[in-house]
Amino acid sequence: MMSAVSPVIAENAETEYTIDDVRNLQDFLLTKPTENLSGKNYDLDSDNAWTVFDLCLMKREVFSPDDEQENTLVVYFSRTGNTEKIVDITGADVFEIEAKIPYTDEDMAYNNSTCRANQKQNDKNCRPEIAQSVDNFDSYDIVYLGYPIWWYVAPTIINTFLESYDFSGKKIVLFATSGGSGFGKTVDGLKGSVSADTEIVEGKLLNDKLSENKLKKWVESL
Repeated sequence: MMSAVSPVIAENAETEYTIDDVRNLQDFLLTKPTENLSGKNYDLDSDNAWTVFDLCLMKREVFSPDDEQENTLVVYFSRTGNTEKIVDITGADVFEIEAKIPYTDEDMAYNNSTCRANQKQNDKNCRPEIAQSVDNFDSYDIVYLGYPIWWYVAPTIINTFLESYDFSGKKIVLFATSGGSGFGKTVDGLKGSVSADTEIVEGKLLNDKLSENKLKKWVESL
């Protein structure tokens, strides 16, 4: 994100910031409507501009490590259980994507070209309905999003999820199950379902080749 010059640079005095200040600065950087911010002391790094770095410094002051954890959500869609590995490691809030009409074993018979899963994937405009919704979604800044790789892309129900919420300014960290084929065109297939200022990070494949220790180190690096 490009730097943004503040409307009025306040004197860099000692300031105690609140969650409202974080929202104000974030909305300002995203060019969203805000209250009158004249005189606010949001130039934390004293470079005479309000930037994403100021927002990071402000969040560091406002949120304790536990608070940061509360701002993280793990979302996954899985019929095998493999994508659930990351839940215990992050300790974050969890939401499981469940189709309103659950998938059966027959639906997942990939060798049958007319099975439900194949039909949904072949129709790029298909958006399978999700059974439930995330409470207080706006309170999350980082969303870990897990799913199996179907034909080198994410299941279309993942597009349903992304198009159901406003991801502006949020960070999405992908993780997936795969036998080793990689993410393919997954990221490209998901970008069109979120706003341009959403950061999508291609994460890890959670398969037998990735040890729990390596998985923990990866989560910590984020």
